[in-house]
Amino acid sequence: MKKVLMYFTLSIFMITGCGKKVTPVVDTNATVEEIAPELGDFDWQQNDELIQEGMASKLVVVKSKRVLVLFDKEGNILSRHRVSLGENPIGTKLKQGDFKTPEGIYHIIEQRSDPKYYKEILISYPNSADRARSKALGFNPGGGITFHAQVPWNWDGHLNDYTLERDWTNGCIAMTNEGMDSIWNKISKSTIVEIRE
Repeated sequence: MKKVLMYFTLSIFMITGCGKKVTPVVDTNATVEEIAPELGDFDWQQNDELIQEGMASKLVVVKSKRVLVLFDKEGNILSRHRVSLGENPIGTKLKQGDFKTPEGIYHIIEQRSDPKYYKEILISYPNSADRARSKALGFNPGGGITFHAQVPWNWDGHLNDYTLERDWTNGCIAMTNEGMDSIWNKISKSTIVEIRE
């Protein structure tokens, strides 16, 4: 309900021309239930499924299902993508070098081309909760977590099935180059990123 009121208020401001352009603030204290759709939306195993055009307000990864789903502000699915995770996929990232993919609520910092992974999307890991948890354990939480595409020897996609059947990253989330191209213009710095178990 809070989100509906927020979007309604922002819409009124945009229509009337009041105030400056507002960038949504990511609530890193939000619970999964407040921002995540039903698990059934993630029951899907193909590489890339492009459903409709539109801007994504939410990008959700369910690690246990190895799937990434983009949702618009009405909760409609825009696309679904099979993904690979860090080499040590069970549990959330606690420290630099543990090869785990983090779990939490983040936002997009930057989209960039990359000679090693074609294209990548840098997210705001570690957030305040990640830093506090790692500090309490005496660890450095690390950083530089991205969604990225494939390595150069698979830029043509001929081994997508091989790479997506394995968890092979240092903690990032990997998808196909085609999938990356399909989401590239659907996301922005206002897109909420949620990664969950």
